[in-house]
Amino acid sequence: MYGQDSHEYLRQSRVLFDRMQGLPAPPPGLGEAEFAGGYPLAAALLRWLVPDAILAIQMVSWLSAGLALWFFNQNLRLLSPGARAESRAVFSVLALALAPYFVRAGLTGMSDALGLALALGAFWLGLRVVYKGRTPDAVAAAILMALAVTTRFGLAALLLPLGAAMLLMLWRYRNLNGIFGMVVAGALAFLPHFWLKQGILSDPAQHSMVQHWSLMNLFQSAFSNENGIVHYLFPNILYLLFPLCHPGFCLLLPGLLLLAKKTDIVLPSKKVLIASLACYLLLLGGLPHQNLRFLLPAYALLLLLFFPAWDRMFAYGFYFFKRLTWSILALVLAVQIFAIVKIMAPVLARNRLEVGNAKEIQTVLPPNATVYTFDLDIALRSYLPDIQWKNMWIQRYDTFPDGSFVLFNEPLLRPQWEGRNPILNWDDLNQQQRLVLKRELPGGWKLFLMMNDE
Repeated sequence: MYGQDSHEYLRQSRVLFDRMQGLPAPPPGLGEAEFAGGYPLAAALLRWLVPDAILAIQMVSWLSAGLALWFFNQNLRLLSPGARAESRAVFSVLALALAPYFVRAGLTGMSDALGLALALGAFWLGLRVVYKGRTPDAVAAAILMALAVTTRFGLAALLLPLGAAMLLMLWRYRNLNGIFGMVVAGALAFLPHFWLKQGILSDPAQHSMVQHWSLMNLFQSAFSNENGIVHYLFPNILYLLFPLCHPGFCLLLPGLLLLAKKTDIVLPSKKVLIASLACYLLLLGGLPHQNLRFLLPAYALLLLLFFPAWDRMFAYGFYFFKRLTWSILALVLAVQIFAIVKIMAPVLARNRLEVGNAKEIQTVLPPNATVYTFDLDIALRSYLPDIQWKNMWIQRYDTFPDGSFVLFNEPLLRPQWEGRNPILNWDDLNQQQRLVLKRELPGGWKLFLMMNDE
């Protein structure tokens, strides 16, 4: 568990589990409107077997990563039926299972692994429809597509070309039953979304990032909106190339470019993959945000497209250059493991920060204390649910009652949030109250008690 999103998913899973038992639910927060609900719903359902909420939500990620690997191998079997099983197995492990961002998705309480598994399952069944036009495959693919979108809204862009190709092929076969079954199954599978978002603004187009989508963002590297001020090293158009060259994925791909052939993409199924990849990357490139974990589905499709090049290297390499091939694979494996350690280190550090700070302030705060904070509050709600947390981003506060506390890290937060609610509230608070330092915490965070001298 790390970061605001992870703990918001945990909170939602607890709320959903309570709703399933008929217990009253608290008023919906901003997270219910912004986040897709499929991942916390899966964790809530697992709670009937695994009572611990944190373990349940992490198990969803672990199981999803395994399922994503299986679906990935099934796609390879479908797209390259003549490839050797050993080639598929090594490629699946080296290129996907040991890709650092895939490992992170499978180990953390986030929706990435589940979204990827459902998307890869949809492609496996959907491409079978493109090949054969069978009704059962179309129905099952439509269900997985709907579940994928209700897990991560952005996957709609990835799956849209696949859905269009399926409908086109079914129409060519004059399979009206297949079209009807696909549409009805997809609609029914999407119904839980309306239960999850009952009474909540749930239109994905209203998401705070989508509201700022623009083609011009492809050529920008700095963004300023309600999510703060952020500066990236590269413009978005170069960020979209990271699945090909970033160590968070697999450094083997640039080499496979040299072995790729035009004939690798002549099949209709490969053109569907390219269209899906282009549509998804266009969505990501127009967002005022860069997050490498969003690129994981694009990376998985790239792997499917590059597998024929890998299979040639695997076959000819072990036949003509066995020692060199083993050396290349060993080097890639070493780089993958090193990159996994580097990429997981900040995640583990954040988790230790959240857990450690919760234990520290628990010894200082009285029961039912009110604490104004930002950034850490979502995580601290998971560990200290009896504290009254006041988020300094959601709104401007007019007054700050005596005896309340504030947990803040001004040097960390001011550069990104200058002129926005967190810093405006912090500055107002300093003008209204005298702050008495109660505890210095790891990571530069400080806990203050508010005491008005008047």
